[in-house]
Amino acid sequence: MSLFRRSGGSEPPSSPRPRILLLGASGFVGGGLWTSLRPRHEVVGTFANRPIAGLVHVDLRDERRLAALVADGFDLVVHAAGLVPLEAAEADPELAHRLNVRPVEVLLDAVRGSAAKLVFLSSDNVFDGTRHQYTEEDPRSPVNVYGRTKAAAEDMLLADGGHLIVRIPLVFGRGPWSNTFLARLARPTSTARTDLVCAPVYLPSLGPALARLWDRTGVVHYGGSDVVTRFELMSRVQRALDLPTRVVAAHGQEAHSGCRRPPRLVLRSTRHRLLGPGLDSALAHLAGLPPT
Repeated sequence: MSLFRRSGGSEPPSSPRPRILLLGASGFVGGGLWTSLRPRHEVVGTFANRPIAGLVHVDLRDERRLAALVADGFDLVVHAAGLVPLEAAEADPELAHRLNVRPVEVLLDAVRGSAAKLVFLSSDNVFDGTRHQYTEEDPRSPVNVYGRTKAAAEDMLLADGGHLIVRIPLVFGRGPWSNTFLARLARPTSTARTDLVCAPVYLPSLGPALARLWDRTGVVHYGGSDVVTRFELMSRVQRALDLPTRVVAAHGQEAHSGCRRPPRLVLRSTRHRLLGPGLDSALAHLAGLPPT
């Protein structure tokens, strides 16, 4: 089953097999990329805190180690590491800057003058959520610390030129060793917002899509086909996997999120026609995967 679709037209083939450094391969999104890219490409993945066989250790704050690793003859450096939870970034803006902004500056210094290209995974949280949908040309206006750190990192990459920023929305699915998404459904009751709208991307579709986009430079968006509320998404995942939790609808401050979230984040692209799979096909695939 194809895990992403074209909304029309055709996409250029990906370039010959590059040698890839995948920063953050131990995370949820990074683990999905590792699983997808490793069978077809030479990939070196990293972990920070939790040792995983086959991955090498690097802390984003160890700038000398990070720069030395990046300089080891890679064609692509896919940056999927950093401080991801919005509440954690909001609670400690200084740490968010150290993990989400400063490493990009180190990476740019390390690859400058070489043939290596950075592919940076950014976020729909660079937008304020007031528009029906967002394309690459729309102005950014982040409303939380996490979004501001992503926007700051984007600015450095765009100023340097020749690199790629891939903005992605909420990603759902089951990771090979990190299951931060499904952990939200691990309690007896799971709260989900009815006033937050997104076009979520199924994790296994991200790697194939990225491989079709990484020849580009500048900014691209990769969103899912279906537009749903967080409550609808979580409810459908719960039903598809028959999870023993009750998904409870929440609205606004009832969710006690601890951080401002943009109300509507739907990513669409004017630069390509790839979209993630619809929820029906994604959930059928997810339900057929063995639990980890």
